[in-house]
Amino acid sequence: MQLLRFLLLALLLLIPLPAFGYDVLVLQSLHEKGYEEAVNGFKRECRASMRRVVLSEYAEADVTRITREEHPKLIVAVGDRALALAQKQNSTPVLYMMVLNPKPRRWATGVSMLLDPSRYLSVFEALGSQKVGVVYDPSRSGAYLKRAQAVAARSRVDLVLREVRAAKETPGVLQSLRGKVDALWMLPDATAVSPGATEAYFLFSQGERVPVVTFADVYLTMGGAVALTIDRFDIGRQLGGMAQSVLEGKPVEEIPPEHPRRAIIKSNDGVVRQLKLSSVTGR
Repeated sequence: MQLLRFLLLALLLLIPLPAFGYDVLVLQSLHEKGYEEAVNGFKRECRASMRRVVLSEYAEADVTRITREEHPKLIVAVGDRALALAQKQNSTPVLYMMVLNPKPRRWATGVSMLLDPSRYLSVFEALGSQKVGVVYDPSRSGAYLKRAQAVAARSRVDLVLREVRAAKETPGVLQSLRGKVDALWMLPDATAVSPGATEAYFLFSQGERVPVVTFADVYLTMGGAVALTIDRFDIGRQLGGMAQSVLEGKPVEEIPPEHPRRAIIKSNDGVVRQLKLSSVTGR
């Protein structure tokens, strides 16, 4: 019996072990509720084999080594840090999600966190707003505002733009819009909408009696009128559809970046009534 066990062990050692293989390497910046929702949506849509690496659990992650040794067919980057690391290698195509301002790369495409500008402009039209003030940092939101201006040119909305280069400039720049706009558009721009400057938007709203349309429902409790938020689970499903196309052979460079396909609209009914605005509800 002892000899038999020895022979079986020796035989197992001689058999080459299968290489560790899977289709999709999911790089996730950190454990965060929104990221988890997006990944769950991705898993619902894409049934490929996966390995997930949460970068906050490691002091350093060598993505180039992982892709060289484990040969995934696709990298899915969840969050800005994950995308930055994924783009340090150039052997495996990359899809991204939950990234605010992705920089275009030949081997990378995905779903951004920014809704199509037309979604916001339709809200302003429903509110009856014609002159819409926007404070933004060109280095962060310049490309997005160019698209928004192109859409606005075909609508009844006129965007009144103001640039800032530092967060401390926002309150003063907002004051330059007094008497010139009938709504404010709050962008997810870390310079224009910093924690220290957020209150200035709602003080302006109260003083000028104009609505603030924002990107996160947390601002409704501070005095925002309407919030257009993203559906993170659906973003994951949207990216999952892209991943299936890549795994079936479609080159990443033939897949254009997309905005989230689903927007959730919420309003602060008290502010809407106070400013005598048309109600904007639904999804």
